[in-house]
Amino acid sequence: MAYQPRLPKTNVNVSRQRPLADLLLIGSALTLLLLLLYWLLGLAVDKAISQLDPKLEYQWFGQWQQHSASSPVQQQLQQLSDQLQQCTALAYPVRVSYLDQPLVNAGVLPGGSMLVYRGLLTQLHTENALAFLLAHELAHLEQRDHLRGLGRGLVLAVLSATLTGNANAGQIFLPATELGMARHSQQRELAADARALAILHCHYGHIGGAERFFQTLAASDNSQLPDWFASHPALQKRLTALQSEQQRHGYPVQAEQPLPEVLQQLTTAKSIRIEYASPDAR
Repeated sequence: MAYQPRLPKTNVNVSRQRPLADLLLIGSALTLLLLLLYWLLGLAVDKAISQLDPKLEYQWFGQWQQHSASSPVQQQLQQLSDQLQQCTALAYPVRVSYLDQPLVNAGVLPGGSMLVYRGLLTQLHTENALAFLLAHELAHLEQRDHLRGLGRGLVLAVLSATLTGNANAGQIFLPATELGMARHSQQRELAADARALAILHCHYGHIGGAERFFQTLAASDNSQLPDWFASHPALQKRLTALQSEQQRHGYPVQAEQPLPEVLQQLTTAKSIRIEYASPDAR
C-alpha cells in the first residue's frame, strides 16, 4: 500500500475559537435577556400602578404640582379642565399651569399637574379642539401613564445596574430598549386619544373638533421617517384611530364652539414646531 501523506484533523497549536462570533452571540443573549426582564418587570409595574389608590398617589406627589401665575388664559384653561374632569374618574384636583413659551406641547406630572404651552394654543381655533387636548392630558392622569413612564425608566436603570454594575450602562442596549419604550408609549397615546373622545362626548354630547388639531399638524408635516422610536404615533395613524373609534361607538359630530375671546388672541401669535418633549406630551 502506497503511503499518502495527510494533514492531521486537529492541531493543538491552532485555536478554533471565533472571538467575533462569540461576542455577537453573548451580546445578543444579553440583549434578549434584558428585553425579556424589562418586559416582565414593565408588566409588573403597570399592574402595581393600576392598583395604586389615587388618593395615595396625590398624597405622595401632590406637592409636585406646578403653580404658574394666575392670568386670564390660565383661568380659562383651568375652568375648562375642571368641567372636563367631571367626565373622568380622577379623584384629586388637577392644576393647569399656562407657560408663555412658543413650544407646541403639553404634558402632565405626578400629583395632578398639567402643563400647557402657548405654542400649543396657537394651533387651536375652536373650544372643542382645545377641550380634546385637555381631555387627552386628563386621560393620561386617569390611566396613570405619567407613573408608568417613570416606573419603566426606573426598571431600566435597575436592570442596567444589576447586570453591569453601572446604572448608565443601559446606553449599550439603547436601540432595543428605546424601541420597546416607544411602542409602549405609542399604545398609551392611542389609548389616551380614545379616552379623550369619550370625555369630549360626555361633556358636549358630540365629538366635533376632536380631529382638528391633528389635521392642522398633519397638513404641515413633511416627515417621511417611520415612527419606530418616537414616543407618539404618526399623526395620520392617530387620525385613523380616532375615525375608527368614532365609528365603533357611533359618536355624533356637530358644530364646534368658538374659542373664548381671551384665547382667540393667541391664535394669531407665531410659534415654532418642536419634537415631543416627553411621553405625556400632546
